[in-house]
Amino acid sequence: MTALLSLLTGGNGVFIGIAAVIAAIAGAWMKGRSSGANAERGKQAARDAVAMSEAQRIDQAIAGNDPDENRKELSKWSR
Repeated sequence: MTALLSLLTGGNGVFIGIAAVIAAIAGAWMKGRSSGANAERGKQAARDAVAMSEAQRIDQAIAGNDPDENRKELSKWSR
């Protein structure tokens, strides 16, 4: 028991050093996991945008809308 207490209160700082290393490893792991999740969200957003534009092109083709005709029609709404 005295050995454990001496680690906590000892002047050599072994316990504090080990705790700092564990905290650094945990922080690096969490940062890597977070950046990986963010990268995957970005990839998914890009795939969704491509799918939306493809779906829009299909809808316009089925409706028989010409892109130039659409621009002309929508130009009165934009400045």
